[in-house]
Amino acid sequence: MIGNEGSATVEVDSLREPKMAERVATVLRKMMVRGEIAEGTMLPPESELIERFGVSRPTLREAFRVLESESLIKIRRGVHGGARVNRPRRQTLARYAGLILEYDGVTVRDVYAARAAIETPMVVQLAKDRDPAALEQLAQIVAREAELEGSDAVDAGTEFHAAIAKLSGNQTLQMISEMLHHIIEKANRSLQPSTGPAAEQATRRASKTHRMVLELIRAGDSEKAAELWDRHLRKAEEYVLSGAELSTVVDLLQ
Repeated sequence: MIGNEGSATVEVDSLREPKMAERVATVLRKMMVRGEIAEGTMLPPESELIERFGVSRPTLREAFRVLESESLIKIRRGVHGGARVNRPRRQTLARYAGLILEYDGVTVRDVYAARAAIETPMVVQLAKDRDPAALEQLAQIVAREAELEGSDAVDAGTEFHAAIAKLSGNQTLQMISEMLHHIIEKANRSLQPSTGPAAEQATRRASKTHRMVLELIRAGDSEKAAELWDRHLRKAEEYVLSGAELSTVVDLLQ
C-alpha cells in the first residue's frame, strides 16, 4: 500500500524467527515484485520499519544491504536520505548468472554454442511473424553497421544480435540471451583485435550476413534464414576463439 506523499505503507506482523534480516528482505522483496511498493517509492523511515517488523536497527540495515545488492533499492545517505525502490533489472540477472558461469569454469566455447541454440529459433520466429516494426528496427541497425568501422562496427554487430532476441517475443529467452550476450560481448572485445585487415574483413562479412538474414526474414523464408544464421554464429565463434589462449568465462575478467 502506498502513502499519499509517495512513501510506502508496509503492513506486516512482527517477525521473531532466526535470520531476521533475510526474512525482512524477503517480505519487502515480495512486495516490490508484486507491485505493492511501486518503483521510485521511498520506503518508510527506519524507525517506522523497525517498529513494524519488530527488529533492531542493525537487522534492518542488513536487510537493506541485501536488497541493495540485488539492485532492488538505492540507499541515499544523509538527513534527507532513505531507501528508494528500483525496478528489477534484467541486466542484474544477466550479471549474476554470468558470475555463476564464471565460478563454475564454463568455457567460452560452451557459451557460444548456447547462443547458437537459442538465437537460431529466434530468427525462425521473426521470419514467421514478419512484424513490420521489428523489421524496421533490424533494418536501422544494419544501415548503421554498414557505415561504421572498428570497435563501433563491432558494437553495432552485437546490437543486431541483441535485437534478434528482443524482437523474437519470448521474454524468458530474451533474459537468457542477454546473459550470454554480456559474456560474448566481452569475448568479442578481449579475444580478437577490432582493428587490422582480419578484423575489417570479419566486420564486413558480419555486416553482409546481417543484411542477408534480414532479407530472408523479410521474405518469410524461415528455413534459409535459420541455416544462414546458424552458419554465421559458428563462423563468428571460430573467428573469435581461433588461437585464443583464454578458454573459460572467468578468464575474460582477468
